[in-house]
Amino acid sequence: MILVALLPLQTVFVRVEIAWKAWLFLLIAVVALELWETRGRPWSRPALLGLGVFLVATLASLPIPGAGSSSWRLWLALVAGGLLLLVTGKEAVRIDDVLKVVFWSGAVMAFTAVVVGLVTNGVFGGEAVSAINEIPLVFRVNKPAYLNSGFIAITNWHQDPGYAALWTNVWLVLSVFAWTRGAVKPPGWVGPVVVGGLMAASVLTFARTGWLGLIVAVGAVLYTHWRAGRPQLLRAFRVLALGAVVGMGLLGLQIAVDPPGVGGDVLAALEFRTTHFGDLGAIDLGEPGVVDPNLVVPDDRLDVWGEYWRRFAASPIRGIGLGTGWAEPGLQEPHNLWLELLAETGVVGTIGFLVLLGALWRRGGGVATSVLAVVFVASLSQTVLFEPVLWFGLGLWLAAPGGPEGLVRGPAAA
Repeated sequence: MILVALLPLQTVFVRVEIAWKAWLFLLIAVVALELWETRGRPWSRPALLGLGVFLVATLASLPIPGAGSSSWRLWLALVAGGLLLLVTGKEAVRIDDVLKVVFWSGAVMAFTAVVVGLVTNGVFGGEAVSAINEIPLVFRVNKPAYLNSGFIAITNWHQDPGYAALWTNVWLVLSVFAWTRGAVKPPGWVGPVVVGGLMAASVLTFARTGWLGLIVAVGAVLYTHWRAGRPQLLRAFRVLALGAVVGMGLLGLQIAVDPPGVGGDVLAALEFRTTHFGDLGAIDLGEPGVVDPNLVVPDDRLDVWGEYWRRFAASPIRGIGLGTGWAEPGLQEPHNLWLELLAETGVVGTIGFLVLLGALWRRGGGVATSVLAVVFVASLSQTVLFEPVLWFGLGLWLAAPGGPEGLVRGPAAA
């Protein structure tokens, strides 16, 4: 269960060829232990077969001329993700234990987000805004975005605001289930505080993925509890409503203590993100203080998506090679899981991924459905293929007994 608690901690690592993170060390240990205890047969056979098909299919896109070892490192990330799926699928049948760990690690995540937000916004002085990123082994906890001043997003337990928001929203979903099932039994005010803190943390990333994912997370949780019955729905609604009040209070605190002209400016970041929320093309701001000297934000999703589609059309079977977006100068990751699969692994790799999903199809329900709904929304604007949250969500799906009631009604909520 320590592995689950450390899964979102993606910003702390030691780089030796690959980024060695705490959860990866624990995953290797758990895999070795399960293989030893079961004499090499610890996991779901259909899931193992589907994963094998996908990994072999992605090998068809390797190697990439000039990519060095980057593509192989990404392939190893898929192997690690697949192992996480298998381990979660076996161990998460003890769902209350998982939810309890997630709830308390979510409490820590919410707390650190509030603290990092205060530091990032300059409450402790301008030097602290960058000094907090110099903690040994920590890559960063905040990141300037778009504007040279005023827009600094927190990344908290990740290096990227969008992925930080994805993890936060998934932990929000699981924390609500932990509360409504009765997997945790702290004083009544703790649940709304944790949920509200996670809501505020998601907003403070100022990532569209996070904001949209937060809406989907709340909707998915309410829908799943509605299917389980009116009492469960009321429990979920109550903790989410009170959590929203707490979240707005924490955001109000961030705004109230935000010193002008120091660090991030919460109101400026909120205004920018809401104004340009639906802009997927280049944004011409027409004002000084923009990172790009031409006053255009360089992250042009429409252009990137169009380029990846053209790359797929040019090499539809094998693809252009796994990880090309990271290795080729002038190109970037596609910010879309499905374009990543199509363009970089071709039809072969995409079919392999669909085979894996098909092997899991008849499983799942309840909390796993809500988690994967959040991950799916993020997959439209983020390349979540190499992110452990995708594989953890699929593992929850594999472990689920099926049906919405199976993971909503716990011992205290039945």
